[in-house]
Amino acid sequence: MKLVRDDPARPDPGFAELYARLPDATDLWPWLDWSKQAGAPVLYLGVGAGRLAVPLHAAGIELVGVDSHPGMLAHLRRRLSGLELIRSRIEDLRLDRRFELVMVPSNILFTRARLERAAAHLAADGRLAFELANPHWLRAGAGTGVRIASMGERSARLEIDYPLPDGEVYTQQARFALVWPEQLEGWLSRSGLALQRMLGWPDRDLAGSPTFYGLAGKVSRGAVLDA
Repeated sequence: MKLVRDDPARPDPGFAELYARLPDATDLWPWLDWSKQAGAPVLYLGVGAGRLAVPLHAAGIELVGVDSHPGMLAHLRRRLSGLELIRSRIEDLRLDRRFELVMVPSNILFTRARLERAAAHLAADGRLAFELANPHWLRAGAGTGVRIASMGERSARLEIDYPLPDGEVYTQQARFALVWPEQLEGWLSRSGLALQRMLGWPDRDLAGSPTFYGLAGKVSRGAVLDA
């Protein structure tokens, strides 16, 4: 078992090695649907080694990728040499561009600083699409391969196992703030955003979904994007 951590301030080479060895995503919901409804390009925060970005690119989605991990970006550049990639922590991102869609999968948009920088890159009619860990699922005991080291109302520490096809297992040590679904509207509104949709996994109700998805727009916009 190899222990790895996601630490934007001190990137762990093993974390990039893990993600470079994971198979590409085959289920692109909801990111592909939402990306198709937005003007190009889509800003992808936390683009990683490309397990989602590569199949989205193959499906015709033009992306601008941002990640803080040099190893992740190096691997993705080898796979997609023409993709525009930017090395930056989300909370430090300052692009002189605005996007119709900013997408943030994989439970990394859990701090106020990251949320505000993501919102700052939205066009006037743009939308922010994100995925967050579901505290209700964690409180219920989580699932196989997920161990809860500690959990309170505001944060959690987990160990998450990633078994690879060759039998090797990586274990990610993760610590993050919790955003509860019932508090999501207030959490977004403090950054000038209005919740438009909140979804669990397609085959689960919201309470039983390991993660949940949100779609938000600037407060001044009232239209809702079709799912």
